[in-house]
Amino acid sequence: MPDTGETSAPSVPTRRRVRPRTRIADPVELASRLTERDRTLLRLLDEHRVLTSTQIADLLPYPSLNRAQRRLLQLWHWHVLDRFRHPSANGTLTGWRYTLGVAGHGVLAATRGLTPPRPNSVREQVLRLATNPRLAHLLGINDVVAALSAHVRTSDDAELRLWHGERSATADCGGLARPDALLVYREHGNQLVACYEHDTGTEPLTRVIEKLDSYAELARAGGPHPARKTQQHHGFWVLFGLHSPTREANLRERLTAIDASLALADGDVGWRIATASGEALRTPGGPVWLPMQGHHRKRLADLARM
Repeated sequence: MPDTGETSAPSVPTRRRVRPRTRIADPVELASRLTERDRTLLRLLDEHRVLTSTQIADLLPYPSLNRAQRRLLQLWHWHVLDRFRHPSANGTLTGWRYTLGVAGHGVLAATRGLTPPRPNSVREQVLRLATNPRLAHLLGINDVVAALSAHVRTSDDAELRLWHGERSATADCGGLARPDALLVYREHGNQLVACYEHDTGTEPLTRVIEKLDSYAELARAGGPHPARKTQQHHGFWVLFGLHSPTREANLRERLTAIDASLALADGDVGWRIATASGEALRTPGGPVWLPMQGHHRKRLADLARM
């Protein structure tokens, strides 16, 4: 998803006075300033680590991207959020990437009865995140969840009941598999439980295929069990979001060769694989997912019925 609003630099250099950040407010006073939407944002950042302003506007019911950006700036001034950006390939700056700030960590810790991390520790976390070589991968995953959230808000009967990041998704899978995310999607009374694998094209396909052994083991153990219980499920999907249509075709060719489209045995939970790629991942709720041994792309709601 393209970052808009914050990404473009003016063509003619201008002097602009940047208002300095305020000192961290008294925690009790700060807590009274935060809306329920702000608190939801803190929980989202705790789960997903880093989000762009565009992703945040898709994930939460802001009236517009501009309104979201204005609120994010205010939360940054209060140290509730921290942020960073990088030079892009053409020399301009990317949009801001937002993460939890010192005060944000403090609010979350207070709600959970925990001791907040020290300010220096928080800044070190932000630096590690800003320099993480897997940052593009993480933002790519969050692009998909943001797009799916936006789809749900415009749908009459769709519900994204759960989207866990890698840490929580691994716990949902009992450590047997390490998906990039785990989602529970419901539409028209049908529920889909799926592990999501996001591919940026930087690792060999053989390494991608090696992940299937862990999903077979997960199936033998009864499948993923999200921490927030939903209705009992009788199988799960593994969804691969590929870097490009060519890479998707190459992966499907290899999967067909090893007949890995469905693993089902007595006592096992069934699991299936579907793939999508490239621009299609901008509309993950639409007919973009191609099941193995299938010839037509399906919506998530369609996969839930299979």
